Order: sequence, then structure tokens, then C-alpha cells
Amino acid sequence: MKIIAHRGYSASYPENTPEGWAAAFANGAFAIEADVRLSRDGICICAHDPDLNRLFGRPERPEDLSFEALLASRNDAGGRIVALAEVLRHAAEGRAVLLDIKDETPTALDAIWLDIVETVPAPNRHLVIAGCHTLDAVHFFAEREETAILGFIPAAEQGETFLEAGASLIRFWERDATAEEIARMQRLGAEIWVTTGGAGTPFRGGETSADALAHLLAAGADGVLVDDVSLARSTLEMAR
Repeated sequence: MKIIAHRGYSASYPENTPEGWAAAFANGAFAIEADVRLSRDGICICAHDPDLNRLFGRPERPEDLSFEALLASRNDAGGRIVALAEVLRHAAEGRAVLLDIKDETPTALDAIWLDIVETVPAPNRHLVIAGCHTLDAVHFFAEREETAILGFIPAAEQGETFLEAGASLIRFWERDATAEEIARMQRLGAEIWVTTGGAGTPFRGGETSADALAHLLAAGADGVLVDDVSLARSTLEMAR
């Protein structure tokens, strides 16, 4: 089962930062995840939330501020906002990167694609996994035939539709990740990655326990999106 570092090694490092991404790979992650939005001036940046309140105590949305203003945002825990190119450099160097694309407007998709082309050499672009929430975004990347595509489906029953549109990986929430549903989608050709925690579990999204990870391994999940890379690695090592 592959380990995908949810917002980087976010259990121990500030989310969506170079330190967290580097630590994730150093501790055995197969891939790192980053959330993608646009600044006011159309620069791709890495930020999860629709506003800056949780991390920086500010009410603005990323698209309300210039790239320069976003780069200046800091908090006492070391949190900050960086350009998408910072995470894409890992793909350029041969490591897998999952992009959770929060803004799927045509303008944003064009900007993301331009960053991929400018940062990642063509032979390595398959290491970029475009994480899409809408079929329009799946179609956008499928037409370019260079990146992998993951469907961040809102409900398990939509997995087949995303596969037909061009995705090869499907993300389930843990609540939907039954052995039966995983096996059904795998028979259709999907690789199934599961975000741990969330609704229906005792944990927030990305959080988990050794028991929960063991359950997902037994259910046949191909990968897990987790905050704590070391916990996932040690759990998988013990299961071997």
C-alpha cells in the first residue's frame, strides 16, 4: 500500500511547505500531496483552505491577494505559502506529486498546466498526478495525455464516471473504503487511494491510527493519504 503524504508530512511539519514535502520523502512516502489555488495575479500557489483565517488569522481568500502578498504570509509555527513550482520540482527530480486542484476554473487549469510544462521535463510529467474534483478538469488533463489523473470523487458511486472520463486513480474517503467497493473499482481498472479520517471516523481528514491503517490494508486499498508518514510506514512494515 503506497503512502501519500497529505499536504506533506503535515503531522510534524507545516502543511504545504517544502520542509514537509522533503521530510515525507525522507521518511518513506511514495508521493506527496499539495493543494493548488491561484493568487489575484494568476500565479499558482499551494494553499488548502478557501481563506487565510486558519493558518494566518486573516479573512482574505488567496485569490484576493497578490502573489507577493501571499508569499509574505507567515505564522509562528513556520507556516507559509509557496509557489506551485516548489512542489513540482520533486516531479522534475523523479518523485511522484499529487495535486489537489482546488480551483478548477479554465483560467486556473491553464495556469497549472503552464507551470507543469515549464517546471517538469516531458519524460517526468507522468509523475504529476492531477487530482480533479470535476469531470471538466479530468477532461482537461486527459486531452493532454501527459499526467496521471486522480478523481477526488465526492461519493463512491461516481467513481466509474470519473474512470470513463480519463482518470486511472480514484480517491475514496475512509468511510466509503469497504473491501467490496474497492474490489469493484479495481476490477474496472482503477487504482484506489484512500484519504484517512473524515466523516464517519473518529479522526479529521488525514489523521489515522495503526488499527485504521491495518484495516485499509486488509480491505485492499492501493494507497493512503495520511498526515503521519512515519506511522503509516511503521504500520505497513509490521504487517509484512
